[in-house]
Amino acid sequence: MIKAMEEVVITGVGAVSAGTVGADSLFWTLAEGRSLIRSWSKLSALGFGNPSCVFIDNETWQAVDASLGPLEPEWGPQTRLALCAATEAWQRAGLGEHRVERGGVFLASNKHTFDEVQLRSLAPHMNWERERLQLDDFLRSGVTRPEAYFHKQQDQAALALAHRFGLQASHGAHGEACAAGAMAIGAAMQFIRAGLVDVALAGAAETMCNFMPLVAFSVVGALADGEHLKGGAISRPFDEARCGFVMGEGSAFLVLESASHAARRGAQPLARVRGFAGLLEACRITASADDGSEYARCMVEALQDAGLAPDAIDHINAHGTSTPTNDACEALAVKQVFGDRIAEIPITANKSALGHSLANSGAVEAVLATLSLHRQMLLPTLNYERACSPCAGLDIVTSTRSAPIKNVLSSSFGFGGANACLVLEAA
Repeated sequence: MIKAMEEVVITGVGAVSAGTVGADSLFWTLAEGRSLIRSWSKLSALGFGNPSCVFIDNETWQAVDASLGPLEPEWGPQTRLALCAATEAWQRAGLGEHRVERGGVFLASNKHTFDEVQLRSLAPHMNWERERLQLDDFLRSGVTRPEAYFHKQQDQAALALAHRFGLQASHGAHGEACAAGAMAIGAAMQFIRAGLVDVALAGAAETMCNFMPLVAFSVVGALADGEHLKGGAISRPFDEARCGFVMGEGSAFLVLESASHAARRGAQPLARVRGFAGLLEACRITASADDGSEYARCMVEALQDAGLAPDAIDHINAHGTSTPTNDACEALAVKQVFGDRIAEIPITANKSALGHSLANSGAVEAVLATLSLHRQMLLPTLNYERACSPCAGLDIVTSTRSAPIKNVLSSSFGFGGANACLVLEAA
């Protein structure tokens, strides 16, 4: 006899972004139409023409560290952000000191995030004759600052979360580029559905506002150059004047539980995770199929997993990066899936205010979508003034509005062809 799948509910959320510690604080900041994008003197000093990004400033770091208690030497920036956001989600779920026998950690982040300081510290350990980097020598040299590269590995943050919350049944580290956060949430949902774990911390942490990621994304033409638009006006998803994304940082986590586990302890769900699709395509490294068909395929499979028809979706939390190619492809995909209903489905693009925090983007957007469902409130897309041709006809939300929402589609489409969609349902 086949066992029925467990229903998956969201009982807690947490988030950290630039100048905001707390999911509610972030939600209301965006609801007020405020952008977190700022000019950073560090980037100007490094010679970047566009010094705007969404970086974790010193004041925010102080608030993050104050929430953690005594800091361990192996906790790098990603781990500290993850612990802060996950602790908020755990407390909001009412778990407190509750011991979870079958719990898991599903964390997303991207590797290879060297900054200019780390490159200088590594250079003396390069054996140019053998064309090898002597990593053991590097470690023996005592270069173990908290921001060092080896403290940015995914397993460091996952291990810290597992230890702090006693979640030992399953661990997963995701690195599927910009789709990784949604992939982590989807994987946690699947484990709970299958009855393998009862509770999961699922989310992401990303600290990408540094030299190498910014250079890399600039070279491939994905970052906004800041030549024509400045500050908070730069990120403008689906707008005709969009010219690239703005880099962001942060962390966001959700507590996912089986509905039966939540009910046994009297927890009140914020929302449900109804469906998920995580697909890989082999089109191009930096772009999907021009006609939006691959994005559409992912949306359709998420709806099928949820057991819903397109007519059931009341709101779309779009990937909406503000890059010319992505936004056009995503708009075409929405039109393929939803047809004549496109003018009736309100669409929000959080990156207009948050920038693009890569692996964390899918996680923080899932948190915000959860709170939108819980509060029956749609967040605005900033800087949307005039649609380009592929985006024409979409209902882009430009100011906070109340609306009856039952089901939300949240999409994340990553470099390298990693695509993920979540379907969230009001509790």
